[in-house]
Amino acid sequence: MKTRRLFTLWTACMLLITIGCGPDSIFIRQGLDTPSHHVNNGNQFINSGKLAAAAEEFNRSIELDPNYAPAYVGLGLVAGHQGNPEKGMEFMEKARELAQDEEQRKTVEAGFEILKEMAGTN
Repeated sequence: MKTRRLFTLWTACMLLITIGCGPDSIFIRQGLDTPSHHVNNGNQFINSGKLAAAAEEFNRSIELDPNYAPAYVGLGLVAGHQGNPEKGMEFMEKARELAQDEEQRKTVEAGFEILKEMAGTN
């Protein structure tokens, strides 16, 4: 009887150790790991001056969907804020190529206008 109890206790401990040492799982609520959600986060970071965090969000959006034009607009704006409007224009051109609907085209054109204002060319 004592051996059986000891075996059960040992098995339970091994099971807990195995579960505790397993890979970390990230449980992301559905809808939070989408290109549009990351672009929205990136835009908020731009507005608060956190350019590195904004770039990370836009890059995550591109990882999820390499053809998502608003993510490239965001990277273009980040480049403009960092004093590199030429790089920003490259991102904007890529966004223009990828724009899939009227809303995205308007977003791209608005991004171009903001970037031109940053560069001082209107």
